[in-house]
Amino acid sequence: MITSQIENTSVLGLWFFLIPSKLLPITKEERKWANKLTINKRLIYHLSRGCARNAISHMTGLDPLKVPLKAEPGKAPLLKEGWGHISISHCSDALLIGWSSKKIGIDIERQDREFKAKELSKRFFSEIENDEIRNLSPTQIKEQVLKRWTIKEATIKSKGEKIATNLNQWIWETDSSFAYNYSHKNKVKVFNQNYKYWTYSIAVDEKLISSNPILCIN
Repeated sequence: MITSQIENTSVLGLWFFLIPSKLLPITKEERKWANKLTINKRLIYHLSRGCARNAISHMTGLDPLKVPLKAEPGKAPLLKEGWGHISISHCSDALLIGWSSKKIGIDIERQDREFKAKELSKRFFSEIENDEIRNLSPTQIKEQVLKRWTIKEATIKSKGEKIATNLNQWIWETDSSFAYNYSHKNKVKVFNQNYKYWTYSIAVDEKLISSNPILCIN
């Protein structure tokens, strides 16, 4: 009954958690995977999987440990067919979880993250995108590059593609509601929002929502 409701409705959930945060229960299999990781990676893995289970539990009423989530370390998390789609992203001090009835991709970064914006843009972005930032101030360039990066990464996740080989295939023009892959004649609906010290992007099916998604703060 729960899965049929998800399949037949437009569902989108977006949850924000600070790192560190309370570690919630995960399955025995997930604990085994976690124990093979380094201390820092183990913390993030446990936190993200426990929070994802808890969030979906609140939406469905199912026990968190019974949520049919398959989320091995280093692989994109998957839900059992009929349970929708999930995407997880984290930065140094925040975790973002997205769940949708349609394919979804998310990405989050701190707004004050240090990186070489111009060099990054020249390496990974298109000529059109680089033209848009050419005459901006250094602060504006950094803001636009970071925003564009999160949009591209969210889009690639929503398509199940590899970030390393597809980053320059997707183009987002400033203030557009879509990211485009011109070689495949494909487009994805995208949203970018800021919350306090972070910026985050969501890529979803264009028919799913028409306004900016609501972020649930935990």
